[in-house]
Amino acid sequence: MNMEKNKYITVSDNFVETYKMFNVIKQTEKLNQLSRKELMLMLVLAIDSFSEENPAVLENFKEFKNELELVFDLQQDKECTDEDLLQLGKDTDEKYIDTSKIRDKSDQELPSPLSDAEALQMRRDIGINNIID
Repeated sequence: MNMEKNKYITVSDNFVETYKMFNVIKQTEKLNQLSRKELMLMLVLAIDSFSEENPAVLENFKEFKNELELVFDLQQDKECTDEDLLQLGKDTDEKYIDTSKIRDKSDQELPSPLSDAEALQMRRDIGINNIID
């Protein structure tokens, strides 16, 4: 993850791919491959982007309870001592982490997340393709 002079946060390809599928299917393995700083950024972004009623989202949050508590504390203006979260705020020149400043390696904004209906359809397509293959 790199910071540029314009205060954007550049994330890895794995981050982008995991984000795109976060509300579709379980992404625990890919989440565990992220650096801790990117993981914390992903959790902040996911809380802001996805419905907590989506079963895939809940499944992806399940393993990261401790990290989520740190993110919620930060969002509720409680004292934060987590170095990665504090650094992410500094990286965007904000007290809170500005997720609109996340960019991929091509300096493009992240794609909009799939709607719940689109995510459901993709889950069905993946399931059907797994049966056929």
